[in-house]
Amino acid sequence: MKKDVSILLYEKEKILNSILQYQISNYDKYDVFVLENHENLHEILLNRSFDICILNLNNFSNDIKHYINILRSKNEQVNIIVYHDPFFQKKIDNKGKLFLLEKPFKLITLLNYLDDINNSETLNNSNKFLMDHIIFSPSKKIISNLETSLTEHLTEKENNLLIYFYNKKNEEILKKDLLTKIWGFSEKINTHTLETHIYRLKQKLNKIDKNLSLSLKNKNGIYYLKKKE
Repeated sequence: MKKDVSILLYEKEKILNSILQYQISNYDKYDVFVLENHENLHEILLNRSFDICILNLNNFSNDIKHYINILRSKNEQVNIIVYHDPFFQKKIDNKGKLFLLEKPFKLITLLNYLDDINNSETLNNSNKFLMDHIIFSPSKKIISNLETSLTEHLTEKENNLLIYFYNKKNEEILKKDLLTKIWGFSEKINTHTLETHIYRLKQKLNKIDKNLSLSLKNKNGIYYLKKKE
């Protein structure tokens, strides 16, 4: 099971702070620690370590580098997402993992950043055996058959879908869960779009090995990844 991911959210604007906290907390297995007060930021960063930090650059004067250095001193693998108003000029070092957003940004863009970060974690990024001779490599976005040397390349969405199916391989998966986890809350997509991606992924899996498939259990849209008996 994927571990809880600790997130620091620093946003002074109360409404935006509340919206981001609610959406991020409900999107996935995230533990969100919220700060609105700059005076407490230094103490929190010195005493706590976070996996991901989401910061509004406009909340800082000239000390953003100082705080980023503190973040990295506590956790050198920390992922930092910063956003700012258009034309906001502030120099940031390019060391470490740093993502930039310009306001106004779509919530789905931020959630996709979080997905990218999670999908790049060692657990998700390592090779996975779908069957004894079928390897799924999320980092390379490929599935391979060791017996036949066949390889299929996956699109970003297909790759994310297969990661999700793999992590939930012992569970039934609802269409609404896929729409939420893969496309995000704010994205308006219909079930036809999802079914198209599922169909293409099924075709690629079937080319690799006809005994490996994604199946639709019933008309209510419950999917699961399985080996055919």
